[in-house]
Amino acid sequence: MTVITSLAQLLLGATILYAPLGRLDAQQTGAASQQELLRRIASDVQHGDFGAALASSSVALRAAPNDYRIWTLRAMAYSGLKNQPSSLTASQHALKIAPYYLPALEGAAQLKYEQGNESARPLLLRILSLRPNDPTTHGMLAVLDYRKNDCSSAVSHFQQAGTAASLQPDSLAMYGRCLATLERFQEAIPIFEQALSLDSSMHSVRYNLALCQWNSGDTTDALASLQPLVATDQSDGRVLQLAAGIYESIGDTQQAIDMLRKAILANPKNPDAYLQFADLTYEHGSPKIGIDFLNAGLTQLPQEAHLYLVRGILLCQLGEFTKAFDDFQTANRLDPGLSYADVAKGIVESQVHKTKEALAQFRAAAREHPNEALTLYLLAEALSQEEKPDLAEEIGAAKRAIQLDPKLVAAQDLLAGIYLREGEKQQAIDHSEAALAVEPNDQQALYHLILALRNTERKGEIPTLLKRISELRQADKADAPQKRLHQLYEAPGLK
Repeated sequence: MTVITSLAQLLLGATILYAPLGRLDAQQTGAASQQELLRRIASDVQHGDFGAALASSSVALRAAPNDYRIWTLRAMAYSGLKNQPSSLTASQHALKIAPYYLPALEGAAQLKYEQGNESARPLLLRILSLRPNDPTTHGMLAVLDYRKNDCSSAVSHFQQAGTAASLQPDSLAMYGRCLATLERFQEAIPIFEQALSLDSSMHSVRYNLALCQWNSGDTTDALASLQPLVATDQSDGRVLQLAAGIYESIGDTQQAIDMLRKAILANPKNPDAYLQFADLTYEHGSPKIGIDFLNAGLTQLPQEAHLYLVRGILLCQLGEFTKAFDDFQTANRLDPGLSYADVAKGIVESQVHKTKEALAQFRAAAREHPNEALTLYLLAEALSQEEKPDLAEEIGAAKRAIQLDPKLVAAQDLLAGIYLREGEKQQAIDHSEAALAVEPNDQQALYHLILALRNTERKGEIPTLLKRISELRQADKADAPQKRLHQLYEAPGLK
């Protein structure tokens, strides 16, 4: 039974919900009473005779223009005729008369949801106030939350949707991805498996299943899940890179190398494959091989700052500090914002790349909380993302943050980067050293200090600092498994 016919059946049974029945004038409808005409309209809708339903509803509305039931049936008739704008208008008219009339609420919410319209949310919440356990409504809210990247709320709604979500492979794909985003990998695995049982062609689901199995320590299952993708498509770099990561984690380095070579051949302009290969050679103490591959990558991507940065690290491993410094300097020139650990940049970019909107939010927050160090720092970091930042405002916000919290290392790092960019080397040195006084393992501060010390009387300190960066990176690699390099797959059309 379709939504339209089921709602019509509800009306046909003369169910009057959540609003008083309007007065009906039988004389104006001839022999048939208004109530009988209402039943006739509902019957026409239920049996798919939508044109007749519209004609009858026009007659009925002349007698009772404020009968919300007639407006709701008229909305259903328009929907049956694929006239969604008129259907929505009729539903909204019914809701003006009876805001909690369930059939009208369900019709309007469904239409707005199908349009991908966030304005469906208040209607869905109103439905839940009437039917708190309605699985379809929870399912719709789950998808809306998924589209907003609110996975915590989405998971809660998916759980309450139950079978309503389990019957839709796309919904299951979203549910599993949200669980995985929350690092609830074991819970995500059966959800992805259920989605594949309904539609085995879902490429992104199979990839995400393998990634979750790997993150859960099930390397055998992960390889088995990924194998159909590896076997059928040698051009998808993400699949090949994930396969390489899994093979390396079980000690099959040669297979990992083969996968990465295929990934590079399939897409020579993908920097991630070169970087993963370089990481692998770093871990195995073979920096020369990694440098050779990065050299090849730079012929394809001569402006890719990350390739220079990683090549510089491998050169440190070989003890070629002068060449390493040149690569660091090139990386900084190409991308002055490049860093090892930059939490605030992630916060700014999480604003769906809406830099102006994010900046406005941080400015407003700084006005409301002028004595909160983190708020001032985030404003400074947001300003740094502007194409032409207001230098005075940027520096002022960062300095104020340090005044409020002298141990705020990120603000020291930001100021060091600003002064380095502006050619104020001594200022960059001072702020880098202030950061290192608080956090001796701050790789960003070390990176800025190395760049600032070039061509100063203290340049003899640079080799020691380069070795320190190399040691810290190696320690980080031991703490963070390579699987963290791989991101969940966002399926086309799900968002």
